[in-house]
Amino acid sequence: MTRRVIALGVGVVIIILLLLAVRGCLNARKERGFENYVSDLSSIATQSNQLSSEFFARLEDPPKGTDELSLEAQIAADRGTAEGLLKRVEGLDTPDEVSNAQTELTEAFELRRDALAGIADDIPTALGSDGRSEAIDRIAGDMRAFLASDVLYARSKAAIESVLADQEISGNIPDSVFLPEPVDRWLDHLQLTTILSTFAGDAGATQGVHGLALLSTKIGKTTLTADAENSVALGNDAPDLEVEVQNQGDTEESDVTVSYSFSGGAVPLQGEGSIAKLDAQGIETITLGLQDVPDTDVPLTLQIEVLPVPGEEVSDNNAATYTVTFN
Repeated sequence: MTRRVIALGVGVVIIILLLLAVRGCLNARKERGFENYVSDLSSIATQSNQLSSEFFARLEDPPKGTDELSLEAQIAADRGTAEGLLKRVEGLDTPDEVSNAQTELTEAFELRRDALAGIADDIPTALGSDGRSEAIDRIAGDMRAFLASDVLYARSKAAIESVLADQEISGNIPDSVFLPEPVDRWLDHLQLTTILSTFAGDAGATQGVHGLALLSTKIGKTTLTADAENSVALGNDAPDLEVEVQNQGDTEESDVTVSYSFSGGAVPLQGEGSIAKLDAQGIETITLGLQDVPDTDVPLTLQIEVLPVPGEEVSDNNAATYTVTFN
């Protein structure tokens, strides 16, 4: 009986040791899984940061000789790189504990891929004349998608690192901010237009001094005052806008785009037109017909923008905002 008890005790000890060994192997395997996940994700984040750095550096400080066609080709290549990074994120061997964070991480890289795809599609129009303003609006929207992706990535990173701490596993996820500071530079329509105008036009288009100015805006017989209340009598038909623009540079400009947008009503109104030729120091008035009759007895916000031309470095006087009530 004593020998049996001893044998039983030895057997129990052996089973406990085996269970501990199996548990240790499972824990080691789990730890390696987390470490591999963190390592792979860190590599992806680093490459995404590099993609962002190269993309925005190309826009802010383009290498000598970068023209419209080369910029389009480079952005198309960036689009392919973003697609590859997304596939790598989707292919990560994700621990169950971070599955929710992984979902947000995937959404972040989808936003980056889609935004670069949208920019690649719109950049030819944004560097041209027809539909230029709308294309730049869409690119500004893609920049906002970059900003949203940064928020999603930061939330995912915090959640993953919280799980790592709970699991007592060392490791840090690198930051990944795609849209650089100052973000307003990339979200503002006029500033974005000024940046892109560097690539538009002929090689010699930026010689000399270039600069446009919005001088005045009229609706019918009423000259509007910026940042003030304006009351305008409305007839039966949609009114016209008359926008006075001056070329304050020393070079003749062509295809000067002027856009308008009314917001605050039931249906937003927007449109644009272009001045075919504007002599140096010359002044021209462009008439923009509204597509529909605006709402009455409601304060509307009217935004007028004169899009910067190639070589224009300051666009502070290219836009004005008016508050208009039709009655």
